Amino acid sequence: MKKWFVTVLGIVFVGFLCLNVYLIFKDESKVDRTIYVKEWTRVQEDDIVETIEADGMIVPRENQDIYLPLEKIDFQQFLVKEGDEVVAGTPLFVYSSPEIDHLKETIELEIQQLEGEIEGVDDYIDSLIAYQSSVLYSDSEMEIDSDLEDGLNIDVNTSSDMIVSLIEQEIYRNELEKQKLEAEISKYQTQLSNINEQDQSAKQVSGIDGTVIKVNKKLENPLVTIASNELAIEGLFTEKQLSKAEAGMELVAEASGQKMEGTLDKIHAYPVKDPAIGQKNAYTFTAGILEQPEALPIGTEAVVTVVTAQATGVPTLKDKAIHDGEKSFVYQLNKNGLITKNAVETGLSFESVREIVDGVENGDVIAIDSGIPLHNKTNFVTEIKPGKVTKSSLKDLSKQDMLRFFLTGLIER
Repeated sequence: MKKWFVTVLGIVFVGFLCLNVYLIFKDESKVDRTIYVKEWTRVQEDDIVETIEADGMIVPRENQDIYLPLEKIDFQQFLVKEGDEVVAGTPLFVYSSPEIDHLKETIELEIQQLEGEIEGVDDYIDSLIAYQSSVLYSDSEMEIDSDLEDGLNIDVNTSSDMIVSLIEQEIYRNELEKQKLEAEISKYQTQLSNINEQDQSAKQVSGIDGTVIKVNKKLENPLVTIASNELAIEGLFTEKQLSKAEAGMELVAEASGQKMEGTLDKIHAYPVKDPAIGQKNAYTFTAGILEQPEALPIGTEAVVTVVTAQATGVPTLKDKAIHDGEKSFVYQLNKNGLITKNAVETGLSFESVREIVDGVENGDVIAIDSGIPLHNKTNFVTEIKPGKVTKSSLKDLSKQDMLRFFLTGLIER
């Protein structure tokens, strides 16, 4: 009797072992597909700002060269010397010409043309302000003003906050342009008042506030060069950076502990040095500064960070949670203990974080690639958190769930 019982017990035990081995190695077995997930993360809302960093330095925003038709005038004398500080309208030199009357007419025409340009700038600023108001106070879906779209780089995907920011920058740039035009008018008006009709002499005046950096005493054009007091930034892009940068992009620069905001004004598409095989090319860029910093010497080195793209308040995920191939995908950990393989569409990427355009949503739990093979539609287990196992949490589980989780943990390999 005892031998029979021991024999039966042995057969049952061996059968139990064989059954477990079969279940473990069976292709469609749920036991075989139960996977231990060591690390995971969540899809979360965040801002992604893609930038490039370049070296630059502080330079005058412009150098004004003063030219005159030397063959048609009788030069008399310089009224400034190198290093002198001047303002718009400061007389620079005196000359005489038999064509003073013609010169007066030319100056008056220039003033009229500049006044017309100022009127056009005023109209444009008014339209920008009106458009900005419509964006700020519109309750319905906003329609893009096609007349402003090209200049502001606005499309249907641009957010209202971004549009308002772009409009403010455009208003600021046009106000600066208006100030320059007004300074030009002031220069010509001063030049008119300085023309002495009796002795047929005239004085050439400065068109900007700045410093005289060159006086050509050999009487060769340009006769005088003035560096403006308004500062700007000049720097160099690499070939890779050039492909991402565009005029109008926002930037932040730091020089001697001062931070400055600005925009890219101009990018020179031809390299600094003539191109050659095997040579790394560099491309000059200039940038305007929105608010002029406290006195910074010309030539002060600056670190320039250009914002090439940005997405605000979008779903994001760490790079190491995304698997790349013909199509990107992730392994999502669902509340029912099942892994699902989801295709995702990604957008901007910066500093190991990517924008998720489609495929998963904020709050979704995603497995991080830790070297353990993951499979679609498989069970998973994660590290137990003893501190989170409480009586109240256990009460929330049904007896069926408790048994299922216990057996899964018992036979998980």
